[in-house]
Amino acid sequence: MPKPRFEIPDSWLSGETADIYFPRTVEILKREGINPVATMEVFPRQAGILCGIEEVKALLAKVLPEDNREVWALSEGEPFDRKEVVLRIKAPYQSYGTYETTYLGILAHCSGWATAARECSDAAQGIPIISFGARHVHPSVVGIMEYSAIV
Repeated sequence: MPKPRFEIPDSWLSGETADIYFPRTVEILKREGINPVATMEVFPRQAGILCGIEEVKALLAKVLPEDNREVWALSEGEPFDRKEVVLRIKAPYQSYGTYETTYLGILAHCSGWATAARECSDAAQGIPIISFGARHVHPSVVGIMEYSAIV
């Protein structure tokens, strides 16, 4: 499968899709001249299949400083256990603090869809299955949901 290309919308980059306390925290830190290098670890509440990490990496590539960042993650489609770290970001906090809502939302939805699809596939025991999930989601997320179903 070819590696997908993800376009990062301006609404994500501006912070308008973030929980308000994240951009406010970054604003306060900027005003106070504080920008510590911080490590953020993302871990799930239950086991599943990781999906959305390539889109998250595309977002982080746009916002993290090239000379002061470390990003580690499990691979797209990889199974994970409850409370296993699936993503680790180490960079100046102001560069990524605003985007926590965005990358958690991406991982939650995509991993949820990928996990459900894997459960259906396993239950089918080799019988081909077809996804009709598009009729149950907003049209703007159909493409990413379908991508998640085949990861």
